[in-house]
Amino acid sequence: MFKNYELKTSRLLLKPIAVTDLDSLWPYVQDNEISKYMSWEPHAEKSETITFIERLVTNFNEEKGITWSIFLNNEFCGIFSIISILTNHRSLIFKRGELAYWLGTEFQGQGIMTEAGKAVIEYAFGELDLHRLTVSHFSINSSSEKLIKKLGFQYIGEEHDAFQKQGIWHNHKLYERINPNHEKYKHGI
Repeated sequence: MFKNYELKTSRLLLKPIAVTDLDSLWPYVQDNEISKYMSWEPHAEKSETITFIERLVTNFNEEKGITWSIFLNNEFCGIFSIISILTNHRSLIFKRGELAYWLGTEFQGQGIMTEAGKAVIEYAFGELDLHRLTVSHFSINSSSEKLIKKLGFQYIGEEHDAFQKQGIWHNHKLYERINPNHEKYKHGI
């Protein structure tokens, strides 16, 4: 399933994450500013980061997800992922995945995530032939909301008190995008 998985844009190189990226990731996964709107807490030990990377590599090998390390001028700056890939369950065909991402604070505001996101979406709808992509964010994360809208996702709705992090219940906004190449398929009622 996963072919041609190294992605290039005019400025960026996206390579599947590997354990060799450990030292590049380490300063960022410790950063409270990056993790505050993520499902994980800052890493205190490199062993946590190794486990994190190994899980992503396993997901790649099992075709359940793909996470790219993003490089700008050969410098690591963040990650972009398609997670929770589900093609089918019993007689149901899903062909869907969910986007996830983060970027080092010193790289923010340069259009890197928009550029990387467009390449990942093109890969998801082209190479993987997924039918549907979803993406979500903490409702208070306006930067993520702006990126999602730039990437052409449609707002689905907001879950109130969807999850708790550090003792606070957070709302969660959800979005979707359907593969434009699949418009020929009929929709059930």
